[in-house]
Amino acid sequence: MGGVEHARIVPGFTESNALDLYDMPYTHSLVATAAWALLAGGAWATLRRTPARIAEGIAVGLAVASHFAGDLLVHVPDLPLLSTSGQKLGLGLWRHRPLALAVELAFLAIPAIIWARASWQPPNVRRRRLVFLGLMAVFLVASFYIPTPPSPWAMALTGLFTYAAFARYAAWAAPAY
Repeated sequence: MGGVEHARIVPGFTESNALDLYDMPYTHSLVATAAWALLAGGAWATLRRTPARIAEGIAVGLAVASHFAGDLLVHVPDLPLLSTSGQKLGLGLWRHRPLALAVELAFLAIPAIIWARASWQPPNVRRRRLVFLGLMAVFLVASFYIPTPPSPWAMALTGLFTYAAFARYAAWAAPAY
């Protein structure tokens, strides 16, 4: 949205979506992923005031880094190692919608099961979590079939709104008690 990176809508680009991320060195390169993971993990470990803050920071950093690993499976070769002009990686599962959808649902289901079982919750919180996870699964499946927004800017705005809404709903679904 700020013009630092570039994408375009290409109808039929893959079976799963029409977004061509042809210039994404700051959000989708391997080097940037490592920097974002270190920054997020370091910020978490610095700002938390708990005895486990270092272990938590490592977990946050690994969670951020896992985005690249997941993207590596589904993206076409558009993930730069360092910069847009260098080598790009991607195994291209987005070219095969049913397989990509199965992989992405597994990426949602496995951590969701861990999260849902992580600790005891009152019945109302358990219901909230299940509704939240069900909503996420429905949205994920729908995202593979709904029409692509008309521009990368509109797609980014839609994504940001969706992430904010899900983050707010997650806070409601998993209150600190």
